[in-house]
Amino acid sequence: MRVLIVRLSAFGDVVKSTPHQYLYGECVRVLDDASVDFLFLPGERQRSTPDWKPLSLRGRLPMRSFDLILVSNSYAVELINLPSLLLRSGIPFHRFEREADPSCPIIVMGGSNSLASQAVRYSDDDAMVDALAFGEGEGNTTPLVEALSKAEKEDRRKVLGELQGRIPGLKVFGVEGPVGKAILSDTSHDWLASSPQFLFDSAEATTARLQISYGCPYFCTFCFEGWERKPYREIPLDKLLEAARHLKRETGAETLEITSFNYNTHHDVVGLMMELNKFFWRVNFMSQRADILAAHPELLPFEVASDKRQFTIGVEGISERMRCFFHKNLDKARFMTVLRQMFGQTIREVKLFFILSGFETDDDIADFDRLLSSVGKLRSEQGRGVRILCSFGLLVRMPFTPLRYAPLMLEKGAWDAVVSKVRAVTERQGYEFRLTYPYDEFFLSQCLVIDRRHTAPALEEMARQGLVYESSLPSPAWPIYKKLFPPTEELLGEKPEDWPFAYGEVDCHVPSSFLYRRWLDAKAGKEHPTCMGGSCQGCGACNPAQREALTGHTIGMPGIMDARKMEELMKEKARSKPFWVKVAIPKEYALGHVETKEAYVNRLLMAAIDDGEGRIMKVQDAFFDSELFPGMMRWWGDDWFAVWAFTNDKRGKLMADLGKKGYQTSEEQPKQAIISLTIEHPDQKKLLKGAEALLASMQIPFTRVKKDDAVFFDIAPRFLKKHVLDSCKVQGNVLRLKGSNKMKFGALSHSGLVAHVVLG
Repeated sequence: MRVLIVRLSAFGDVVKSTPHQYLYGECVRVLDDASVDFLFLPGERQRSTPDWKPLSLRGRLPMRSFDLILVSNSYAVELINLPSLLLRSGIPFHRFEREADPSCPIIVMGGSNSLASQAVRYSDDDAMVDALAFGEGEGNTTPLVEALSKAEKEDRRKVLGELQGRIPGLKVFGVEGPVGKAILSDTSHDWLASSPQFLFDSAEATTARLQISYGCPYFCTFCFEGWERKPYREIPLDKLLEAARHLKRETGAETLEITSFNYNTHHDVVGLMMELNKFFWRVNFMSQRADILAAHPELLPFEVASDKRQFTIGVEGISERMRCFFHKNLDKARFMTVLRQMFGQTIREVKLFFILSGFETDDDIADFDRLLSSVGKLRSEQGRGVRILCSFGLLVRMPFTPLRYAPLMLEKGAWDAVVSKVRAVTERQGYEFRLTYPYDEFFLSQCLVIDRRHTAPALEEMARQGLVYESSLPSPAWPIYKKLFPPTEELLGEKPEDWPFAYGEVDCHVPSSFLYRRWLDAKAGKEHPTCMGGSCQGCGACNPAQREALTGHTIGMPGIMDARKMEELMKEKARSKPFWVKVAIPKEYALGHVETKEAYVNRLLMAAIDDGEGRIMKVQDAFFDSELFPGMMRWWGDDWFAVWAFTNDKRGKLMADLGKKGYQTSEEQPKQAIISLTIEHPDQKKLLKGAEALLASMQIPFTRVKKDDAVFFDIAPRFLKKHVLDSCKVQGNVLRLKGSNKMKFGALSHSGLVAHVVLG
């Protein structure tokens, strides 16, 4: 069985995310590597021809060549691209048509937006996909792939139907019966990091990602992930460190990004930050709770000591009333406490993110004016060097959250009054006003996630008109949707408790009655504490063991000595000096990014010595992809790389151990070298043209001399004395060059020629 993993966005837009990696790891537990391929939305250049076709990344195969397509849907408007890919691949939109055609692959879709993906449905039992996966798929995708791979091709759709009820979270269209959201119960280890890794060629090749927890213990009324991903579960520190070491060995990463809804809720956040920095050059901690920073002033200096200089605060509501509406547990006093702490540290930037609901009143806007005034005054007193950015998003009423009951606003005029007033206040206070996406994109997103009508025909029509979402929404998309599915009063108005939302049959473990009570509380401005370290709020998401772990949860905070240790650790890393290692790059990396080559070298060197991941901090190309050769052509073969140990006192031993393994090392950066290049190409004329362009670009006069099947480029003796280029000849389909590092290859960088390099 052949499996295609599909992302609905372009590779560059999702390279930093992990769903495709996770799906690959799940598949290759039961299939061989060659049976799994990837497809990303083709880029604009690839889509520039009217008859463009989506082809897989590895085999360049059409989608119909595969037996099973696993689609990851990350956000709502990305769904526009699903019917476009199907149409361009000759795959029918409707499940019934695909069932009637044995050559059609089975399509199963999951991802963070799966519980808001009702726009793919034509009816309750017909959709653009054959099945949906709700919730966390770790450990559930493998049995799906295994069961289908063991079945005969003609029986696979029948087997798929039988898997509903056996695989948690799997909803198969055309099969009746209850479906419960999948919740990963075994968080004793990191599933992604412990899975096989597919190594993509990209500028992100030296960065790995580690998930430290699942779910969220808070009750922000707007937050889809906070409700849909409950309950909160943590991976133990020892397992995270083990997984991080594995990730570094497998990927060659030097930077680690921590993924979590709120990383500073982890019980061992101090140990995590300290230990991970001991075997990664850089550790980036992303989202965190501002109220935890306010309650624990000792945490911020520790973070700054770990070299964090940019912070984002999700303020959300512009006023005290709106922050209560969003259930942020962040009053003005806490917010100003956090800012005061930040301005007392050596940081560069603070980004304040707000959500506009459309319900803001003049009193709310006046409160916002006072808030920004207080921020400005505090910065002038304490944080003059800190840049402050203000970013605003429009509130999408997401399903499975309390705010799904809120009225919708789907006309620009309904928003203009609030947005223009908030913009005016923001700019008057001296800040730039940034709205995260245009109105039409917001309107379409809102309808895609909350409209319970079967709206797949709208997506189909967009595909037939050639619309694709890449970074921005095509202008006809919202008018198409609005024409086919005009907003009704029922859709626009406040929803009653029994309103039949889409996927209401899916058991998400948080009953609608609880969501509705929290909606009423939001309107009344009533907030509740988190269950974490407190008492259970009764949402129903946790089993008894999870409830006990959550209510008894504590966060270990750093002491003064912890911050000092972290600061000294980071200084030691910054003081580390490199040495240089000569490495041969394989031919398959010739067209790769420099980061891909560096990750390869890091893996190679780590594997050569004991505890390589704990000894090698960073690897960087020091020759062909350095400032010595700007505009270097594509190449493979010998190169020099700078290598850093974590501390200078370990540098000598590391260098010696690599030398014992046969690597040529140097204390000083190599600057003089004899360079031999061999370039093969079937078109001799192209080689001759490339040689002439190269010589001309370096202003080296030459005479072409032909002898038998070879063409020699005789260089004047006075130019040979400069030791830039010593020899150049084309023989058959091979161009051979020999010279020094004074050679400049810019003239060949766009030629399509690939050189094999040998350094003397």
